[in-house]
Amino acid sequence: MPQPPRRQRRETVEAHCGIGGFSPHPARGPITALRVFGHGYEIPVDAGLSQHLSRIVGDMFTVEDLTVLALDEQTRQLIPPLTAYCGIGAHDDVDAALLAVVWKRPIVLHGSGCEDVVEIARTIHEHSIRKGFPLTQVTTVPTSDAEIEALCTKAGCGTILLDLSNPVELPRTFIRHLFSDHYHLWTIMVTPVAENVRQCFGPGMDLVRLCELGFSRTVWHRSMHDVTSTQH
Repeated sequence: MPQPPRRQRRETVEAHCGIGGFSPHPARGPITALRVFGHGYEIPVDAGLSQHLSRIVGDMFTVEDLTVLALDEQTRQLIPPLTAYCGIGAHDDVDAALLAVVWKRPIVLHGSGCEDVVEIARTIHEHSIRKGFPLTQVTTVPTSDAEIEALCTKAGCGTILLDLSNPVELPRTFIRHLFSDHYHLWTIMVTPVAENVRQCFGPGMDLVRLCELGFSRTVWHRSMHDVTSTQH
């Protein structure tokens, strides 16, 4: 069973916009469903009940001995495409992905090449609080500080789709910028082998809580476009 995520600063609609300031991302909510961990289903929450819940989107709590995660509507709509990627029955993977989306944890899509998972990465981005900001695909990592700063500024407040198909040691400056509160970036990584991520980022990545989603069901991938296209 997943452990409740540690508290962190919430993005709020009142926050100042702009790189270098507070997060510009809108607040989540209202709660429309409670995802039941390990069981693969949701408990709908109507508007009247949502107003009376002393919870916010992203909270984990217990309802009648079931561990649930509070979801808003745009996050709930990710369940079909995530199921298409992970496969029917992969409830734990879908649960972990939903947690990663609401708690801004890096997501690792492994088991396929970058070109195969751009659609699911775009869908995740478009159903996150970053949907109004860029999804920036990075296949060649810049090496100079000036190039790194230019890339992160252009991608600022959005999502970096980082292709690690050919693992190389990433520049320290690039790593710091990816996880810096200055740029407000979120990272989705694509790699054939999950271990490539730690090879690229170095030992410090062991301290980061990653969401690793394996892809091995090609029949589901072929149908993923039909699933995701209904969610936009």
